[in-house]
Amino acid sequence: MSNSPWSDFPAAGSASQNPYAPTEFTTNLPMGSVSDVETRNKFLNHEASIQGIGALYLLGSIFLLIGGAFLVIGGLASTAAGQPDALLGLIVGLVYLPLGLLQFWVGRGLRAINPKVRTASIVLSVIGLIGFPIGTIISAYFLYLLASKKGEFVFSAEYARVRAATPEIKYRTSWIVWGFLIALILLIVLGILAAVLGA
Repeated sequence: MSNSPWSDFPAAGSASQNPYAPTEFTTNLPMGSVSDVETRNKFLNHEASIQGIGALYLLGSIFLLIGGAFLVIGGLASTAAGQPDALLGLIVGLVYLPLGLLQFWVGRGLRAINPKVRTASIVLSVIGLIGFPIGTIISAYFLYLLASKKGEFVFSAEYARVRAATPEIKYRTSWIVWGFLIALILLIVLGILAAVLGA
């Protein structure tokens, strides 16, 4: 047994006994800081809702572009045949085409949460308020998603950084939303078929 006064102290370089040694630990947290993860989860539903608007705009742009092309072609053919009402269809088709292109651009931008399309999407939503009553209700909801404080933050540079830092966080669309979207598409298709068959 050592009688040295230093025998009760660990040997120099003993990391296990060094109170100043750095602590080693592992973590299973997702990529990004805890604050980024919490922020993304807090605004994820709002983000997904805005992307849902983009999907609807993309869908609407397809119908506008197809309908506008048919109206323009039909209007030109009817004008050449000397039909008096051909000009109206041609004008409507010429309105549908740029509107369809605008909706396509806005839809893609909303899907990507691009702040450049936020103002244009708000303008389209304001115009949609005219479609009373269903269009008014839907467009008012769109305005809330786009123009609210949450919507403003989702389009901000800070939230873009949060999204880039948390790519592993994905929104899972519920079956209720998918069912609503399928029903909406079927209603649009049935409406077009009814218009074509009625003509």
